[in-house]
Amino acid sequence: MTATSGIDKRLKTPNDSPLKFWFLAPLVLWLGALFLLPLLFLLWIGFWRVENFQAIPDFSLNNYQEIFANFFSGSRYGLALVQSLWVAITTAVFAVAFSYLIALALAFAVPARWQRLALLLAIAPFWSSYVLRLYSWQTILSRNGVINSTLKQIGLSDLRIDVIYTQIATRIGLIHYLAPILVVILYVGILAIDKVLIEAARELGATRWQAFTRVILPLSRFGLLTAGSFAVIVGLGDALSGNLLGGGAGRSIFGKLPTYASMIMSDYSSSTNLPRTSALATILIVVMIAALVVGFIAADRARRRTA
Repeated sequence: MTATSGIDKRLKTPNDSPLKFWFLAPLVLWLGALFLLPLLFLLWIGFWRVENFQAIPDFSLNNYQEIFANFFSGSRYGLALVQSLWVAITTAVFAVAFSYLIALALAFAVPARWQRLALLLAIAPFWSSYVLRLYSWQTILSRNGVINSTLKQIGLSDLRIDVIYTQIATRIGLIHYLAPILVVILYVGILAIDKVLIEAARELGATRWQAFTRVILPLSRFGLLTAGSFAVIVGLGDALSGNLLGGGAGRSIFGKLPTYASMIMSDYSSSTNLPRTSALATILIVVMIAALVVGFIAADRARRRTA
């Protein structure tokens, strides 16, 4: 009896072997060298000063004071940040909704033996270059592109679309980029739903729509919020879609304004003030961390409700 208790106790004891630290070491080194150190260096450069067109190591708040002094006027950094938040949040809504429909179809409409193949086909666009996909959308959406040329050929030139170099085109590029990743996140979340609950709802007289709105959708809330948070963060930090499809300063409800990430890229390419560019990037990182925290709190609350 004592021997059995001792064995059970050893089995329940957490692994305190020093080997686990050696297995974690490559991951820690990888993240530290390629993520944490460059991020800390970026934050540090934001406090440097510029003399005679050269960056001088220092600890000064002049860059931030200069940026916030005309944050919503002159440089319009603040308006660009508002534009980025608007584009990122609306893109996240459309991308999550689109990806959720695909994930639902994969989980419930595709036979189990074909689901892995269908999921593989759904994420296949992720294997191609992001820049190549954006140039492809330029060819499709341009004024003389595939869609408008086709409409002209069939005599519907009056229905010509004009979305290139607008924030609508920016969203299209971002959704194309995000969809494969979001499909995987949402598909995994849907698979975790206990199918017995859905069957019980149907047997108790619930319609398909009622089973979806009262069982599937509430239990998918954690995955939806996680996917939405990821989409917002990617949308905030993306500059390629805004430059190649949005034209740098695409039309939106806030006017013709660039996204904040596009403005940082323009500032970096047209200025020798690297510390100020680093300070601008630091502000964006803080906003992205805030979005991550909000998304984490919301997703954690959703997880607790469904637990």
